[in-house]
Amino acid sequence: MGIFNFLKGQDNLKQIDISEESDFVDLQLTITKYWQDEFKNHICQVKGLYQKDTVGFEIAFRPDLQLGIIDGEFENTRFYREGINFYSIGELSDNFIKALIGLYETDNEPLKMINKVESTTFVLGGQPENFDSDYIKTKIFFDDTDEKGF
Repeated sequence: MGIFNFLKGQDNLKQIDISEESDFVDLQLTITKYWQDEFKNHICQVKGLYQKDTVGFEIAFRPDLQLGIIDGEFENTRFYREGINFYSIGELSDNFIKALIGLYETDNEPLKMINKVESTTFVLGGQPENFDSDYIKTKIFFDDTDEKGF
């Protein structure tokens, strides 16, 4: 299990592993570029360092994400298929996959990131409509329908 944290407005790349516990991986990457596409998706290019290697990928957030907890209760209709998608940017993304394999101490293959990794997203905190100024906390689920056997 792990947490992604994305830093806004940073000039220097930092080490991505900010874990404080040995059995939990926390990752922090720097947003190096931000834009919106023609569908108003929020897209960030993120980068960081793992040991001596630069790692990175692009991440896209759907524009219609809404907070999933209302009056302290989970709103089951606010799980978003493809709410957050990860996209390869080539060698830096392959380096990121290698970093994950090292951090999670696995020997999994492949050592390359596929072009697009989809996730189902649930917003735990923040106001997604204020994407450019608010801290958004999400929970993401990969292969939640077990199509790939994960």
